[in-house]
Amino acid sequence: MSGQEAWMQTLQDMGFPPNRSKRALKATDFKGVEPAMEWLLANADNPSLDDPVSEDEEIPVTVTEDDKPPEEPKKPLTEEERRERLEKLEELRKVKRAEREEREKKEALEKEKKRIEDGKGMTEIRQKVEEQEIKKMAELKRREKQEEREAKARVLRQIEEDKIARRQKFNMKSPDGGSAATAGPSSTPAAAAQSASPSAPPAAKKDYTETRIQIRQTNGQPIIQTFGVKEQLAAVRLYAQMNRTDGQSAPFNFMTNFPKKVFTDEDYENSLENLGLVPSAVLMMTK
Repeated sequence: MSGQEAWMQTLQDMGFPPNRSKRALKATDFKGVEPAMEWLLANADNPSLDDPVSEDEEIPVTVTEDDKPPEEPKKPLTEEERRERLEKLEELRKVKRAEREEREKKEALEKEKKRIEDGKGMTEIRQKVEEQEIKKMAELKRREKQEEREAKARVLRQIEEDKIARRQKFNMKSPDGGSAATAGPSSTPAAAAQSASPSAPPAAKKDYTETRIQIRQTNGQPIIQTFGVKEQLAAVRLYAQMNRTDGQSAPFNFMTNFPKKVFTDEDYENSLENLGLVPSAVLMMTK
């Protein structure tokens, strides 16, 4: 009997099935009964060890000097010795299982700690990102309000300048009863005296090549663009359709508040100059 066969017999005498014994010896590189026994105890709960042994798992038959049978045959274990050894193996198996369960419990605890720490880290990162987004949105809203205030101020200035330009163009009186020359912000006493004189010539008519159009969308947001005075009102409507930001897509028309007028289909074929939308005008979108 070779040494490997003797080890197999010893493991079987201890109560381990042949298939488990073969796999244990091969898994421990045939280092002896003790390593194989520890391996069997560590893998006692693996039911696949009882499956039939394949050819690759068969123990190779090798004959070495150490494998030669002893001169005296090995005395078989008595029933009492076998029982004592099995009791020791059972105690060792319980110890190994307790150690494995303790190790698995520690590993599970470490994994849970790591998961909690990772979760805290992700929560902090998410909070920082949300805070940054809130700051960005607040800054964006502040800028939008500032731009809207500036746009309103520019529109008011432009409207006032348009009124003055129209009064000068048609030699109309200002609301306070003065002439067009006295209504301008840059008028002087000399200019007022000159305009009051009956022999003073009317203000020269200015030829405009461009007009500044402000389009008020349905949500109140403005679209401001400069057009040629010879362009048709239809070109302004097409530009508004392509650049509107109020989220609407329905057809619309234009109207003015001062004076109040809703443009007809014929007006869209007319030029901005002929419609009196020079040098600037405010158009409102309407259904």
